[in-house]
This record gives sequence, C-alpha cells and structure tokens, in this order.
Amino acid sequence: MKKAIALLLLAALIMVPAFAGGSKEPKAPENPTVLRVLLSEEPTSGDAFTSTLNKWAEETGNTVDLMVIPYDDQLTKFPLMARNNDLPDLIATTRLTRLYPDEFIDMTDQIDISIFEPQALMIIGQDYTTNQNLCLPYQFTITNVFYNKDAFEKAGIEAPTPDDPWTLEELRANAQILQEKGGVKYGMAMDDSRARYDNMMYMYGGSMVQKAGDSFAVAINSPETIAALTEFIEWNNSVMPKAIWAGGTTDNPADYFQNGDVGIYFSGSWNYNMFYQNIDSFEWGIMPSPVGPAGRSAILGGSGLAVPKNASNSALAIEFIKWFYENPENFSYFLSLDKGLSSIIGVTYTPDDPKVAADYEILQTEVANTSELFNVDESSSWRNYYDNEYRDALHQAVNGDMSAEEALTEFAEMLSRKSGWEMLY
Repeated sequence: MKKAIALLLLAALIMVPAFAGGSKEPKAPENPTVLRVLLSEEPTSGDAFTSTLNKWAEETGNTVDLMVIPYDDQLTKFPLMARNNDLPDLIATTRLTRLYPDEFIDMTDQIDISIFEPQALMIIGQDYTTNQNLCLPYQFTITNVFYNKDAFEKAGIEAPTPDDPWTLEELRANAQILQEKGGVKYGMAMDDSRARYDNMMYMYGGSMVQKAGDSFAVAINSPETIAALTEFIEWNNSVMPKAIWAGGTTDNPADYFQNGDVGIYFSGSWNYNMFYQNIDSFEWGIMPSPVGPAGRSAILGGSGLAVPKNASNSALAIEFIKWFYENPENFSYFLSLDKGLSSIIGVTYTPDDPKVAADYEILQTEVANTSELFNVDESSSWRNYYDNEYRDALHQAVNGDMSAEEALTEFAEMLSRKSGWEMLY
C-alpha cells in the first residue's frame, strides 16, 4: 500500500508545463449571482483558494461572499444552518460530509471523477463503504517538518537528510540544544492536531484500531501508544510550548515558527506557501521526519469542496467546481499559488525557485513514509464515533490530569462502547 501511494503521488508530481494563461476579459452572466463560500479560517493575503475564487468571479461576472467559521464551531453551526435553510453554496471542509452525508450532493454524476488521484479521493473524501463522492479534493497535503536554518547554524547543528534522518532521541536532544544555543524560545512545536501527534504513535508502532476479521478492534491503549504518549509528554515538559497541547491556549504554533520562536515545527505542507510569503527575518526549510522504534511516518490529508443539496445556489457552486477542476489551466493557477501536491492526475505545480524545488524533493520522499497502520485506521472511520474527544484525552495527559495509560484507556473504553468493537488491551 505504501509503495502504491508513493507511486500515485510521485506520478502526480511529474513536471508539466507551468500555467501560461493570462487574465481573461470579464463577461457578464445573464443572471449574475452571489456564491456563498464557507471557510474554516480567515484567508491570508495571497491565499491560493480565495485568489482562485476571485479569478473565477472576474471571468464570469459573479461575486463571492466568504463566510468564516472555525472547524470546531462548524460541528454545531452547520446543522443549525441546515435546519434554518441558510446553508452556504460551497464548503471547503475536511469532515462535514462524513458527519452529515445526507446534506450533500454526490458529485459522481456532476464531474468526471477519474481525473482525481485515487488516494486523494479516498483520504479526503473518507468514503470507504459507498460509491458516493461528496467531497472533491482540492488541497492535497502531507505532514512534514519545518526548521529554522538560522537557529540550526547558530546552535552548530547540521540538518538531517532523507538518507540520514534523525531518530526520535536525536530529535529531542537537538531540540534541547536549539533551545539553549539557537536563539529560539522553544526547541520544537507541533500543531494541536491528532494528525501531527499520530505520526509519533505510528513511529512507535501504535494505532487507533486493528483489523479483526471483517471488523475492527480498539488498540489505542496498546503498550506502543502508551510509550509514544509518555515520550510526547516529556517533550512538552522540556522543549515544546506546553500550553498548546495542555489545552491552555488557542495560540497557533505556526505563529511561533514565523516569529522565530521555534526551531523545529511539525505541521503540514499546506503551511508552505504562507511561510514562503511571510517569513523574511530568517532562513527556513524542510527536514525529513524522524525515525521511531517502528520506523517513520507521514500522514496524507487535505481539504475538499462540497455542495449542500439545499443551498440556494448549489447549481452555481457546481459551475465553479467544473470551472476549477475540468480546465487544467485553472487548477494549475491554483497550484502555482498553493505550492502543494496535486489531487488531479497529470496537473501539478512545478517550482521555479531552487529553494522551493529542494524542499519539494524532501516532501516527495515523505510520501513513501505513509504507514499501513494509518491506512487501517482511516478505513475504520473511527472518527464517526468520536473525534475531538481523542484530542481531549491527549490534552489531559499532557496537562498532567491523567497518566498516558489512564487517558488512552479511558478513551479506548469510550470508543469500544460506542462502536461495538472489542478492546485488545
């Protein structure tokens, strides 16, 4: 499976001609309308997706109305909007289609699904049991590790390479050196996201579930996952901004990295363009993921576009989707701004900047580190039962309210009761 995923994505990164289209003359539609688009965060200047929306609006004569509701708030506000017949026309999402599938249009008959990378459809759409495609991938990403080159140089540390990656022990030791000698406040930081922490779990050989015949069994409190969380707690007590993972602040650790306060930052490739645009006070780059007792790990993910059935302008949203995906020129324009992996076969971003090209070589090597444990976890759709509760359990352990074993066992028991899966430990 890892090899298949790697081949699929590396094929998607084969060089194709760069976007060469100029701006087109706006044309007035017969009935100009407003496309209401729901996002999960306020777009930054030069944001790839909103810039592409504006390009579409300029070409078609329609207008775009952005709504920003954070992901966690969407879980409660989306069903209220549905009941009040006040749904947006287009949603950039990672999970609403999974939680409320009956509210969305199946795009299978609206667009040629064969143009998409199969892994992008599977991972982002989260559809493992039906032939529906409720969520079309547009931002296809991979977890990765950013680092402050200036801090490394000041601390006398040489960055690891794909051929010679650090172990988790070396990572922590060098993070301590960065904190002491590199001029940074924290040796490293990590997004407050289960996807970021779960890489560490997979590096230890742990997983959320294991296959059990045609079903699954809960494995989140295995010795391997307990060992991973115990080590993670130590990181938070020594070289990381503990308040992030103790649940004591809503600060974005990406800001810590951009401000030069963090030497090593675990996040995702979607942050690359933002850093490329915003960081000018120090040199930075991409380093390979470390090696744990069971190997390395990288998690595929991203965002998708979905159209609610009862949106007032769902037809206009589908028009945009066809414009966006079916014309390689338009999707290439988006990729040139996003600087990300492509979810469409044969259409990709080709870096002109040598620094970006070097970083993307490392990102490409990370694709091969996708763990089979991750694929099994994803296929179980365990988040249909609990999601944020898992992160809450991790918060409790990092904060010291519970031990690693207590927090994971309590969550394992909750997941087992709700899913009906047996517990292995």
